Amino acid sequence: MQLKLMYFDFPFWRAEVSRLALHLGGIPFEDVRPNREAFMAMKRSGELPYGQLPVLDVDGVRIAQSVSIARFCGQVSGLYPKDHLVDQARVDELLDTCTQLTHILGSSMSIKDAEEKMRARQKLGAKVLPKWLGFLESRLNQNHSSDYFVGDHLSVADLAIWRILGWLTGGILDGIPTNLLEAHPHLKAHYDRIGDLEGVRSWMARYA
Repeated sequence: MQLKLMYFDFPFWRAEVSRLALHLGGIPFEDVRPNREAFMAMKRSGELPYGQLPVLDVDGVRIAQSVSIARFCGQVSGLYPKDHLVDQARVDELLDTCTQLTHILGSSMSIKDAEEKMRARQKLGAKVLPKWLGFLESRLNQNHSSDYFVGDHLSVADLAIWRILGWLTGGILDGIPTNLLEAHPHLKAHYDRIGDLEGVRSWMARYA
């Protein structure tokens, strides 16, 4: 099986969850990271199904949309539940939650006025994001017998949550506090645990 995954050269969850899944599963893939000029050329050519990245080519067949790609990569790498429909749905739920959080932050991205944008970010950081992080910690705590979000093993849900939390708290979003996880100790422990996995650390070293 020939795999080619295309996304920009930064560790945003939309593609990094799939890159990590393939890496951790020992699945060979072509890791294509187009710059903006190359992306715009791809977009103009009409080769991107929805005019956006990531896309994944599987033996020449193109798959689009982050969650579908993550699910596929999780399946082939052993990081997606097998034969358990409820656990599969729970993983999908968490991937969809990452999409929803991205949209919540995205509402502030298009604000042109700097002061208005900062006010919006401060509201997100003070009220909206703490509420959603509380939701996530609650979902984590409901999996009583495990250090993971679903079942007893690492899944693409853990990788996706880890990367979106890294985005939220990494200091690259002006006006969003970097200490959001301090009020959610179990979620922070999960974040630290996933980030300390050897395969994750070796992969992320490329960004250091």
